[in-house]
Amino acid sequence: GENCELNNVGDQRKKFKLPVKTLPTIMKELGHEGRTIDVLKIDVEGSEFAFLENIFDRTGGCPDFIEQVSVEWHHMPWDVRYGEGSSPSINVMATLLHTCGLKMFWRHMSGGWPSNQKIFQDLDMKDVRYSLASFNREHWTENEK
Repeated sequence: GENCELNNVGDQRKKFKLPVKTLPTIMKELGHEGRTIDVLKIDVEGSEFAFLENIFDRTGGCPDFIEQVSVEWHHMPWDVRYGEGSSPSINVMATLLHTCGLKMFWRHMSGGWPSNQKIFQDLDMKDVRYSLASFNREHWTENEK
């Protein structure tokens, strides 16, 4: 996998590296290339947008090998056009998943819930929120169409 280097926000002198793996890398390591993923749970602490973007980029568009996706979103709605608790980034990803045939069938709550982590308060980031949502691929029989 690749490495991601992060700086500690409170002390810029401290650096650490984290191992980072993409879904194609994980699938290759586990021998799952060419197989269907029944449920993909994404809980990557703020990297969900990059993780999903990588899936879209590496699959040539739509990940047709994934049947269901459950995501924990971390969002910071700085764009006032979308209202409190909304996120343009989530809207884009949800639209891409929907376009690829993965329809949202569940979400924890509209707008998510606010973070109470001190680091965001210290950085004057007043509306950092979390959301949960699940998307699945609908399959229809000839009689249901």
